[in-house]
Amino acid sequence: MDKSRFILLFLDGLGLGTAGPHNPLSNPATMPLVQALCEVPWLAGAHVHRPNFLLKPIDATLGVPGLPQSATGQTTIYTGHNAAKFRGQHQTGFANGSLRQLIEPYGLFKQVLTLGGTATLANLYSPAYFEAIAQRRWRYSVCTLLNMTAGLPFRMQYEYEQGEAVFWDITGEIARSRGIATPPITPELAGKSLASLGSSHSVTLFECYLSDYAGHAQVYERAVAVLQRIDRFLTAVIESLGPDTTLIVVSDHGNVENLSTKRHTLNPVPLWVVGPAAAKFSAVQDLTGITPTILAQLSNGYKVTPKSL
Repeated sequence: MDKSRFILLFLDGLGLGTAGPHNPLSNPATMPLVQALCEVPWLAGAHVHRPNFLLKPIDATLGVPGLPQSATGQTTIYTGHNAAKFRGQHQTGFANGSLRQLIEPYGLFKQVLTLGGTATLANLYSPAYFEAIAQRRWRYSVCTLLNMTAGLPFRMQYEYEQGEAVFWDITGEIARSRGIATPPITPELAGKSLASLGSSHSVTLFECYLSDYAGHAQVYERAVAVLQRIDRFLTAVIESLGPDTTLIVVSDHGNVENLSTKRHTLNPVPLWVVGPAAAKFSAVQDLTGITPTILAQLSNGYKVTPKSL
């Protein structure tokens, strides 16, 4: 049985853009810890390839006209299938019934389980979220459907209090407004919690939406504060990684790297991989390559061929 483990860390709305006052990633003080690890800033053309370490730009447009959007981008990442081409357009926001046609059979979690591995969604959920869904005030996100269609449980407040869940804003400051009565935690503690979960599962997914919200807000100081929080979080995850665990950081589209617009961008997104399987991702060119590469590594020693390969 292959002992490889993967943490897939999704950062919404973070691309690799040009340097300038429109791009908070141009400022070395914005993500100093990550920049020190990568030895290059997260800007257009950033490319680092060394043992157990890969940083490269990958395409998020998927060969479909228009600006990349969340629902199709995330579905593509988590299934290995080009959801924008499947829909005939980029689809914003949440998953609809047609995208479930990809998520149901090709979802990463379901395929990991088929291989005999384990998978978990690290994000903290609340009863209020599912009440809002039932009342049709909210719709399911792609990662929620990914977890549901695999028949996996969601992490609730009890797990969070045990250090076994992370809220999407990393520190949990927004959690109270979502009906979760817990004190905020530091980015470092959140990073350690995620790394610990990652050491116990074949694939652990965590989604953070801070960068996308900051990009839409177009407030430079807010964007810097958000990226500094992410910087501390990512560094803590890496410092706490187990020897068999590989961290994969990716986004669905650009946004926060160009505060001159509220809209998404056509910029490539970063693929940052740290750990023993980093070199296996060197051939990935766009969002379709993440899930097949993970499954190919997990399928070593198994007789089952994952559907997305």
